[in-house]
Amino acid sequence: LEHWHTSGSLNEEEFLALAERLTKIASWRAIVDDESVAEEDKFKIPKVRFGRTEVMMPIVTCGGMRIQETWIPDTVPLLKPNKSKVVKSASQQNLKDVILCCLKVGLNHFETARFYGSSEVQFVDALATLIEDGTIKREDFIFQTKCFPMEKRADFEKQFQASWSNVERLKYIDLFSFHCVSESGQIDNVLSDAEDGIYNFALDLQKEGKIKHIGFSSHGSAENIMRMINSNKFSYVNIHKHFFGDYHAAGTPDTLGGEGNAAAVKKALELDMGVFQISPFDKGGKLYRPSAAVAQAIGPEMSPIAFAALHAWKTQGMHTASVGFARSSDLDEVIEAARLYAEGEKAEALLKAAEERLNNLAIEKLGKDWFEKGLLNVPSFYTESSDGMAIGHMLWVHNCLTAYGMYEFSKDRYGMLEKASASWSKSKSFEENMKKNFNPGNPGRSFDPDVDLTEALKDHYDPKLAKSKLAEVHEWLNKRATFTDEQKAEKGWKQAYNLTTWEEFPGEIISVSNVLLGRMGLKESGPNKLAAEEAKSMRGIVRRSSSKYME
Repeated sequence: LEHWHTSGSLNEEEFLALAERLTKIASWRAIVDDESVAEEDKFKIPKVRFGRTEVMMPIVTCGGMRIQETWIPDTVPLLKPNKSKVVKSASQQNLKDVILCCLKVGLNHFETARFYGSSEVQFVDALATLIEDGTIKREDFIFQTKCFPMEKRADFEKQFQASWSNVERLKYIDLFSFHCVSESGQIDNVLSDAEDGIYNFALDLQKEGKIKHIGFSSHGSAENIMRMINSNKFSYVNIHKHFFGDYHAAGTPDTLGGEGNAAAVKKALELDMGVFQISPFDKGGKLYRPSAAVAQAIGPEMSPIAFAALHAWKTQGMHTASVGFARSSDLDEVIEAARLYAEGEKAEALLKAAEERLNNLAIEKLGKDWFEKGLLNVPSFYTESSDGMAIGHMLWVHNCLTAYGMYEFSKDRYGMLEKASASWSKSKSFEENMKKNFNPGNPGRSFDPDVDLTEALKDHYDPKLAKSKLAEVHEWLNKRATFTDEQKAEKGWKQAYNLTTWEEFPGEIISVSNVLLGRMGLKESGPNKLAAEEAKSMRGIVRRSSSKYME
């Protein structure tokens, strides 16, 4: 409300409509819990067929990457979380609350991974406990977990057995994924038909009834993801495809003359694969803290979060969008998006208009030629001519900043590339550097002015402009570069608002595991005493106002 009020772009009637929309969004739980309202009259998240799996998938998935007690994996000696303590922690009750809220609105897909710290343990315990006390049945939900593709079958089998020691209480895994399959060596290993290979191990698990469907997730280049999809060995894919750009696949060639993951999503749908969207609101643009330019272009009739989800469902045809819930209130904007989806033509009209405004803004800021061709014909970070630099990724980040003012998001993305550059050695070969400094979840490195990019950019429509943008994005976003709020506002990099809460879950306290490893790498956040008191007062006012509104 503050953003739209200070922007002065809404008249009194439009501002009132916005206030009513936000109040309604925040009141969904009261309606869901109202016993006087018949179940058939309560809103449910729509479900769609998840490709050849034939699973009826809710269009929203409950992702398990933010809700766990700790990120410390149970493979770390001494520091590994004690399972019995983790499932008795305050975060576990919060997780159960989230699960029950999700189930009440028809959101019954829960996704986690072996390497999400205590997430897998906690999800299994919560779901199994709900089954054991008769609250739900096993067939009421879809459970997905993921294991990292080890080179040797014996190592992969050991990892799976560690996961199965948690999951066995659920009797089976609905969706089992090879986790974070990104670089060529991994792909060779996963796709191998060798009897002692890890893919055949997954098929054996399927025959034993331990898993039902096999898929994969990736943070890699578009060409590598396309290779995995073209193998036709998988029933579904977890993939980055977002309106504002496709994470590490952005600016990498898709094998069909384009860039990013649009072609991969299209191919997956043609092969009748289920398509799961990874991190639409964080890696898709940090839309819980949107830039003012993005919020203004989308307009007051839906949030940037709702826009991103609708784009995935309606424009891209993706089946489900994963949301990393930390508390039940994180459902607010997602339920708004699902309601819009269910409204059909109205949602499509709103979405089309917002997409057009955003595209026109990008054309205005970038120029038509660059908008259409700027990310094409550049090699991926896995190509030696790039010397490991994520050229397309950096050009994409430059676009996000120049066209949409997405400073914080762009700074985060560039910072991840700088990690690899910090340890890149000129005395080592490209292959040696790549093996040492790239990890499957974060491949590529930042700009290096000492590398000659003539060969890498020889097919780009304007190599000189591309080089200039690479140097500029480094100047703007390197770890030493800072800008005041006034300077950011002058450049059009102003933030609209911030939906981030001070607690990862209600009632959270500082713990050793969070200090050691943290949840999401957040620093220097949290309320002082006065701010906490003001926030508590404001929440009370909103609650009372919401109740009056619902009456």
